[in-house]
Amino acid sequence: MIVIVVSAAAIGLALSSALQSHLATLEARAVTDPIAARAQLAVEFRVGGLALFATIFALGVSLVVASLRAQRDERFPPAGAWGFGATRVITGPAARRAAQVGMVLAVALIACALAGAWLSWEIGTRLLVCRAGVPPVGP
Repeated sequence: MIVIVVSAAAIGLALSSALQSHLATLEARAVTDPIAARAQLAVEFRVGGLALFATIFALGVSLVVASLRAQRDERFPPAGAWGFGATRVITGPAARRAAQVGMVLAVALIACALAGAWLSWEIGTRLLVCRAGVPPVGP
């Protein structure tokens, strides 16, 4: 467990450093060619947003499936569910209620993932069409 946490922290710090370097490069490019820099940022918003929110969407779908299994089996968490250490298992009507709450939260997570994906796509689109601060081309 400690190895996983330390590895995740190290990867996060490395990614943060790489992102800072990339944003500095993009900012320098924006001085010489703001339209190209905005276009690149727009693509990155679109691709990054879709990748992030697709992962969150998949998590929501897996929670829906687990909640359906828990409700069917009247056991929460359902048998075979992944977790850390010992987990208290609920059975009977309390398990059905926990599964229903899990289903509501999973559907909310899916809705938020779809909204986030749409928003990141829309941010990318707005960046592509925005010409604020860019002098007009031509005489």
